[in-house]
Amino acid sequence: MADIPDYMRGFDLNEDWGITPVSSIPKEESKPTIDKKDIEKIGQSTNLEIAKVKNDVSSIKSMMNEIMQIVAEKDTITKEISNADVEKRFKDIEKIVLPFLYNLSKSEEPYIHWPNRGPIIKAQIENLLKLTRNNK
Repeated sequence: MADIPDYMRGFDLNEDWGITPVSSIPKEESKPTIDKKDIEKIGQSTNLEIAKVKNDVSSIKSMMNEIMQIVAEKDTITKEISNADVEKRFKDIEKIVLPFLYNLSKSEEPYIHWPNRGPIIKAQIENLLKLTRNNK
């Protein structure tokens, strides 16, 4: 172990990398042999796998389309419900404001006598805020 340089200390030197030192070029030349049947099997297997992937992708697309339709329907229903809710709240606001304005305009008298108006106005303000701020 004393023959190794300092910078190699602490490393695993026994790891097999598949390298064998030899004094000359090996005489045996081994050429890889490929059987055409093996290539055909690989091609068939690959085609089958590609067909499966295409089928899976098609299924995923179909499911995504269904999901998108459900989302679109939900948005439409939500808008309809929201619109109906908004219309109802506006009608409720009209029920508060219009009678008040109508009663103010009924008389030709120059002055309005309105005793105890503080609690009445506060109650109507609370009713309006419940409708406009959606604090049900």
